[in-house]
Amino acid sequence: MDIRARLMFSASLAVVLGLTSPGAFAWGPDGHRMIGELAIETLPPDLPAFLRATAAAKEVGYLAPEADRERGAGETFDAEHSPAHFVDVSDDLTILGGPKLDALPATRAEYDTALRAVGSDQYKAGYLPYSIVSGFQLLAKDLAYWRVDVAGEKLAKTKTERVWYAHDRAEREKIVLHDLGIWAHFVGDGSMPMHASVHYNGWGDFPNPEGFTQEHVHVPFENQYVHDNVTEAEVATAMPSAHDCSEAIMACIEAYLAATQAEVVPFYKLQKSGAFAKPTPEGEDFAARRIAAAAAELRDLTVAAWQESDKQSVGYPPAKVSDVEAGKIDPYAELIY
Repeated sequence: MDIRARLMFSASLAVVLGLTSPGAFAWGPDGHRMIGELAIETLPPDLPAFLRATAAAKEVGYLAPEADRERGAGETFDAEHSPAHFVDVSDDLTILGGPKLDALPATRAEYDTALRAVGSDQYKAGYLPYSIVSGFQLLAKDLAYWRVDVAGEKLAKTKTERVWYAHDRAEREKIVLHDLGIWAHFVGDGSMPMHASVHYNGWGDFPNPEGFTQEHVHVPFENQYVHDNVTEAEVATAMPSAHDCSEAIMACIEAYLAATQAEVVPFYKLQKSGAFAKPTPEGEDFAARRIAAAAAELRDLTVAAWQESDKQSVGYPPAKVSDVEAGKIDPYAELIY
C-alpha cells in the first residue's frame, strides 16, 4: 500500500469508527500523552529545572499527539508529513530491500537515493528514523541557545544586555517545550511495532506460515485497546532503566527501531490468541511495555540532547556554548540582529 492508499485508508477508517483524527493514528492521544509526560517526569536531576517541572510534563504530554491532529491539513502537507510517522522494515531488516536498518545513510536525501535504487522512495517506505534524528538535533540547538541565555543573564556587562538575555531565556523555554512535545510524537511512533514493519495493518501479501490475520488491526490496538486497558501507572512500572545515547545518535535510533521491529511477530501471535479481543494480562502487558519503551527512549534522547547542547555554537559568527558559559565570549551583539 503506497502513501496515498495509506492516507485514504486512515481517513475512511476514522469515519467508520467515528474517530476524530487524534484518535485514528499512532498510539492515539492516550499513549502519546503518557509517553510525553512520563519521559519528562523521569528526567535526571542534572537537567534544567524548567524542563523537569510538572508544567513541562503536562505541556509535552499535551503536544505529543499534535502530529496526528495536523493530519488532513491538505494534500501537499499530508504527502510530505505522513511518511514521517513510519518506516517499512522488511523481515530481513532492510527498508523494502534497500538500506539496512542498522546502517542507514546520514541524510534523507541519501536514504531516498538508496531506496530509489531498489524501486521505492522515502515517501513509500517512510522516513521515521530521520524524523527522530532531526528532532533530536533541533532540541540540542534549542538547549544551546537556552544555555547561552542563562550565561548571559549572569555574565553580561550591562543591565540592558542582562534584561535581553532574561527575556530571550523565557522565550527559549517555551520553544524548547514546544519542539520537544512535537518531537515526542515521532519517538512515540517508533515503539509501535506496526510503525516499523511492512506488516503494518494485517500481515499483508507475504509468506504467512503461521496464519496471521489480514484484518485491519492497527488502529483498534493502538487506540481503543490502549485507551480502555492501559494505565499510566502500568507504563511507568514497565519503563526500562536509562541508557546512554550521547555518541552515535543514528545508531541509538536504529537499535530502538530494531527492538520495535522484533515485536511484530509477538504482536501477531498475541492477536491470533485473542489477547487484544478483550482485556487480558498478556495484551495489557504488551501494550504497556511498548509505550514504556517510547517513554524511556524519549527520556534518554532528551538527556543526550542536553549533553550535545554543550558542544553547539550559536549566532553568527558562531560562538561556542562552552566559551560563552566560561565567560570568554559575549555573543549579545550577534544574537540581537
